[in-house]
Amino acid sequence: MCGISGIVKFSNKDILKGKIKRMNKAIKHRGPDDEGVFIFNNKNYSIGLGHVRLAILDLSEKGHQPMGYNVEEDKIIYSDKDLDKADIIIVYNGEIYNYLELKEKFNLKTETGTDTEIILKLYEKLGFDCVKEFNGMWAFCIFDKRKNLIFYSRDRLGVKPFYYYWDGKEFIFSSELKGILAVKEINKKENINKEAVELYFALGFIPSPYSIYKNTFKLEPRQNLIFDLNSKEIKKWHYWELPEYKPIYDKKKLIEEGRKLLYDAVKIRMRSDVPVGAFLSGGLDSSTVVGVMRKFADLSKLHTFSIGFEGKYDETPYIKIVVDYFKTQHHHYYFKEKDFEELIDKYSWVYDEPFGDYSGFPTYKVSEIAKKYVTVVLSGDGGDEIFGGYMNHVNGYRMDFIRKLPKFLRILGSKLPVKKNLNGIANLYLLKEAFRLSLINPEKFYAESIKEDAIRPEIYKKWTTEKMKYCLEKGNNKLGEAMRIFDLLYNTLPDNFLVKVDRASMANALEVRSPFLDYRFAEFSQKIPVEWKVDLFKTKKLMREIIKDILPDEIVNRGKQGFTPPLADWILKEKYLNEVFEKFEILKKINYELYEFFKEKVFKNKDQFLYRNYLIRLFLFIKWWEKWISH
Repeated sequence: MCGISGIVKFSNKDILKGKIKRMNKAIKHRGPDDEGVFIFNNKNYSIGLGHVRLAILDLSEKGHQPMGYNVEEDKIIYSDKDLDKADIIIVYNGEIYNYLELKEKFNLKTETGTDTEIILKLYEKLGFDCVKEFNGMWAFCIFDKRKNLIFYSRDRLGVKPFYYYWDGKEFIFSSELKGILAVKEINKKENINKEAVELYFALGFIPSPYSIYKNTFKLEPRQNLIFDLNSKEIKKWHYWELPEYKPIYDKKKLIEEGRKLLYDAVKIRMRSDVPVGAFLSGGLDSSTVVGVMRKFADLSKLHTFSIGFEGKYDETPYIKIVVDYFKTQHHHYYFKEKDFEELIDKYSWVYDEPFGDYSGFPTYKVSEIAKKYVTVVLSGDGGDEIFGGYMNHVNGYRMDFIRKLPKFLRILGSKLPVKKNLNGIANLYLLKEAFRLSLINPEKFYAESIKEDAIRPEIYKKWTTEKMKYCLEKGNNKLGEAMRIFDLLYNTLPDNFLVKVDRASMANALEVRSPFLDYRFAEFSQKIPVEWKVDLFKTKKLMREIIKDILPDEIVNRGKQGFTPPLADWILKEKYLNEVFEKFEILKKINYELYEFFKEKVFKNKDQFLYRNYLIRLFLFIKWWEKWISH
């Protein structure tokens, strides 16, 4: 796990070494163990590549990057001073978990114990299609001197980040925006991307390919990018597609396949030359991962980590059940308001573009604690998106049921004379909304839901409609299945929860690996009948059968509780609310419609659940603005 950066400039006059060193310094937290720089100049262009290393595999100097490969001599080059002899050079962030299987499959002779070498040699054998062989998380850049091109790639589900700036003259990339900002001062008011701001307030995050700045983008998950250095042209394409939804109604076969996959996904993610631990929330997903780890490790020596909260938010009793059952070396920390206050200013450095998921605060804290004991942790991220773990997946299933009702009944239901209520999901107002939504094209489900009361700018409607169309195609036109796929590929994971975990963990030089994010699980999920994922009331039905012999019954049968601290209550205390009211005028400078929405809707209904969320997003946006724009 590491940080990568680079510059491509169509001039040999620019001194790139100093710039690459500044980029490395800006993301040094991602890789404090080592750093490297490669510079290449010819009459047409200059290239600089930078890398900061968090040593996980082959802790020797042979794991150094940038790493090169001399094809004719079949020789790996891991010394910066000798990279001019290489034909292809890579900087890479991530882990290819199946690198040992690929070494055997393609009969590769290796000089190092790294997966980086496997990437280089498979690129030489297979070209751009090498990524189809990889099972892992990655963002990498390969400079091919022979072909005058640069090959960039991001993993299938977007676990690892990749930002790039391109203005037609200069291409700059980095694992984090702060790497680009180290050499390009684009963090100015006039460079704010208005559509990205609208998406942030509507979603709580900024989805790929957008970033907060103009001319700056994220490479999308499952996407390759080729930069032709002769023509200066960029070509992008998706190298992987989610299979069509084709349910198999053989429960025994599905349970057997799911369990086999679970054990293999955990096993290959435990490959490491440094200590491995696990996050443990007491929920199904992280508890399952720890339960499977016992087959491959002595749990009495396994370090596990959790966060607790006082009062109704606390999952400590469930965590204790799991810890007592597996008897791990457990580290538990109660996250308090003082911890939140200590992290407020740091939050906008960790998340260097607006990010509205406030559970990033305790995620940062648990990562900080874990780093004291281990360098790698396994997590349960992705289990909900694979097996149907959210209430909106249940609601999607209910919507499919409603859509089967006669049209006249749905029309009557959409006209129910009920009082508006935006607090909670179990109320008649939202039932009336469900009837109304059942009458429109399901592609527009998110675009049209509670549209009079929520932030629904045109870019949000366009983005959600386009993504839902794809998800409905992959879900055989079942709204419940499409909503799960929407979460898997676009909504909850790639630029939301995975951003939260990547930035919080890597700010502490900690690598997080998630077995449920194995792409084989995503493909497996398309075989599970939607009614075996959720029904009108329950979630994760098949998963509970897969894991019933792995966990104690109290955990297998418990309901869903998100990793959500009482942070909303803390943010919405008077001292922070006053700050929001005082400073929200900055929205006028960016988007007057948003300014008016907050003034006329949010501030006047701040006790409603929906508007409380918008206030929190505004608070975090203001903090980001003060850190990066008005600093």
